[in-house]
Amino acid sequence: MPYRDIDTARARGLERHRRRIAERAELGLCRRCGTRPAASGRTTCEPCAEKRRAADRTRAEKRRQAGIKRVRNPEARKAEYRRARQRAENRLARGICSKCGRRPNEPNRRLCISCGQKRRAVERERYARARSEGLKYGGRDPAAKRANARKRSRDRQRVRRESSLCIRCGKSPPVKAGSSCKTCLNKRSASDRATYSARRSAGLCTRCAIPTFEGAPVCGPCTVLEDRYRETKNEAARRRYADRRAAWICTHCASRPSFGASRCEPCAKKAWERSEQVKGMPVYPPSFTVVERATGTGHGTWDSWEEVAIALSFARLSLEDVDVLIDHAPMHTTFID
Repeated sequence: MPYRDIDTARARGLERHRRRIAERAELGLCRRCGTRPAASGRTTCEPCAEKRRAADRTRAEKRRQAGIKRVRNPEARKAEYRRARQRAENRLARGICSKCGRRPNEPNRRLCISCGQKRRAVERERYARARSEGLKYGGRDPAAKRANARKRSRDRQRVRRESSLCIRCGKSPPVKAGSSCKTCLNKRSASDRATYSARRSAGLCTRCAIPTFEGAPVCGPCTVLEDRYRETKNEAARRRYADRRAAWICTHCASRPSFGASRCEPCAKKAWERSEQVKGMPVYPPSFTVVERATGTGHGTWDSWEEVAIALSFARLSLEDVDVLIDHAPMHTTFID
């Protein structure tokens, strides 16, 4: 029967709608048409859902062409995001795509093959368009993208560290008292050396890659920052050294026992070979003593043949008038007649 009060009519209509929805839900029917069973994990059947999606796309396209932006209440937006995350988690728990909810998701992924291909195609197109316009991160907010990337990296490293895996590749166990495996450490060292050599040869700062003054290895701002954080770095190095000495492991590689010394035998040998320490008896340059043959008078000891020639010219003597005694170092192997 018609109602004179519009509010009463609306309240009664809403009550009938909710009662009809509840009855259809109990019977497992589509909540919109009530004639077909609802799709798996959904409240509507597939034809009704497709009609709803087509209508939403048409309405969104009309608003986009008219230049009408979608303005939503912040609280409603948060609630919508919360519902979307909950829906995605429920779908993933059932092993189906978190976007369409109709097909199984790919192994170790959140989307099915079809949705994944569509998403990647859209992302490639957006990144190509942004690159042509000179924008970074596909036109997205760089600060937000970097913050999200750092958060994902920290979470990924935390999971790998808890699983006793390399934080870089996530495949091999890390070295002892380290967080990366030997292969990743070697790759990182080679990459750092190549980057350092390329920047040094180009006259750039080895830290930030900007031109330096008179070929210096580090620019002015990086020098200030390095001086500022040097004490913190040294403190961390001293603490790491003390921890490794207390554990009786090599303070350099931390992978072999040191038996009370600061370094293991291979690291100590390598450091000794690379040092400037005198290894054995040094090879000193030869000295030349000039003695006159006729009188046996000495004319001094000189360090080179040039000085010998100058001394003979001042004394007005020739090589036939003197004997030149050469004093070689004991480790010298080449003799001069």
